[in-house]
Amino acid sequence: MTGEEQNLSKVVPYLLAILVCDSGTFDPNSGKKTLVGIFDRVITRNFPTSRSYSVYFRLTDAQGNYRFKVQYAQVETDNILGEFETRDIVNIKNRLDTFDLFTSSPPLPIPEAGQYEFRLYANNMFLGRIAIKAEQIER
Repeated sequence: MTGEEQNLSKVVPYLLAILVCDSGTFDPNSGKKTLVGIFDRVITRNFPTSRSYSVYFRLTDAQGNYRFKVQYAQVETDNILGEFETRDIVNIKNRLDTFDLFTSSPPLPIPEAGQYEFRLYANNMFLGRIAIKAEQIER
């Protein structure tokens, strides 16, 4: 275990929101976030297919150093199809503040119709998930 990992917080953040969308932006001047194309369903003519996603997370009740990880999984098989981790340790100073995390992915696989989900972890502690449904459109 590195010195950095020894200093990771044991405080479990509270997850306020998760949204999946096409894209999003963050305005550093105002602090406002813009999410475009929020959805919970992917409809396609053919499987397998792939799609890029943006996922927005809002947390509170966090304090200290965190490394965040997002997993993308097929629910029925529990197969992890993608995983992303913050490069740097994130320091959150005040438990009463909210903290926003925004990830964008390269195209991720959708092997077949069914449920898929994004799972959020902070310091390997599971915080929550959001599901999306993949459906095949009738021809």
